[in-house]
Amino acid sequence: MSELNILITGITGFVGSHMTDYLLDNVDDVKIYATRRWRSKEDNIKHLFGNERVVFEECDLLDRGSLSRIIEISKPDIVYHFAAQSFPESSFLTPVSTLTTNIIGTTNLMEELRIAKEDGVCNPIILSCSSSEVYGIPTKDEVPITEENYIRPANPYSISKVGHDLMSQYYHKAFDMKVIITRMFSHEGMRRGKRFALSSFAHQIVENEKGYGDGFIRHGNLDSVRTYNHINDAVHAYWLAVNKCDYGDVYNIGGDETCTIGDALNLLISKSTLSNLEKKVDESRIRPTDITLQIPSSEKFRNKTGWKPTKGLDDICDDLLNYWRGVL
Repeated sequence: MSELNILITGITGFVGSHMTDYLLDNVDDVKIYATRRWRSKEDNIKHLFGNERVVFEECDLLDRGSLSRIIEISKPDIVYHFAAQSFPESSFLTPVSTLTTNIIGTTNLMEELRIAKEDGVCNPIILSCSSSEVYGIPTKDEVPITEENYIRPANPYSISKVGHDLMSQYYHKAFDMKVIITRMFSHEGMRRGKRFALSSFAHQIVENEKGYGDGFIRHGNLDSVRTYNHINDAVHAYWLAVNKCDYGDVYNIGGDETCTIGDALNLLISKSTLSNLEKKVDESRIRPTDITLQIPSSEKFRNKTGWKPTKGLDDICDDLLNYWRGVL
C-alpha cells in the first residue's frame, strides 16, 4: 500500500491536534502535512515535534501563495480543514477578522485545491468542518436538529461558518470536488482552550485546588442546552466521514448526552477535591446573543458510517480536570 498523504489545516488547535493523534495511532503508512503560522501557540503539538510522519509548513489561509505551496508539497489524498477563528465570544469583538478567516480563508483553500485538481496535482477528499452553530436557536418543536433545519446564525462566528459551509458546498457543485461537510455539535476533552465554557470551569476548579483561586467558579449563562460529544469520538467520526460519506453532502455529528451548561458545571464541581467551591455570575461572560437547544439528530451520519459515541460527559469532565491538573 502506498503512503497516504493527509493535509491538516489548523493542527495547532484542539481538533486538529487530536485528529493528528488519531491518524498516527490508527492509520498505517500515513504522512501528515500541517499548516501552522509563526504566531500560533504550540502547546497542543509539542508532543509531535520530531515525529518524521508529521511535516509542519508555514502557511496562512489568507495567503494564497502559501496555500499553493503546501498543496504542491503534500499532494494530499485527504484534506482536513479545521483552521478557523473558532471562538464565538471573540467573534463579537472581532467580527471582521472572524468573517475574513472563516469565509475568505476557506474560499482561498478551495480555490487552490480547485487549481491543483485542474492542473493534475491532486484531487483529494476534503472534509470541511462546519459547525452546529449555523442552526442558531431552533424552536422547541425543531429539535432534535436535522440537516434539514433552518439555518439561522445568531452571532458573527456562526454567520462566518454559514459562509464556510455554503462555499464548501459550492465547490463540490461547481467543480465536482470531493467535498464532505460536517456540522459537529459540542465536543470537549483534554487540550480544549480555557476560553470555552467547560474547560474554563475545569481550569478555575484546578486553580482553586492548587491554592491560586478565591473559592469561586465564574460563569455566564448556565441555562443553554448542549449535547456533548467526547473529542476522541469526534475525531473517529471525522475519519469515518472521509471513508464512508457522500461527496457534496452535509452531516450532523453529535453525542448522546444532553444537559444544560449548569448541569455540566455541577458535575465538574462534584469531581473536585474541594467541597467549598461556589458559583458566581461574571457579567463579562454573558454573550449579546446565546445559542441554545443544541440537540442534534446525527441519525443520517450514524446510518451512513455505523458510528456511535463510546464516551460521555463523565469522561469529558475527568479528562478536562486531569488535563489542567497536569498543566497548572
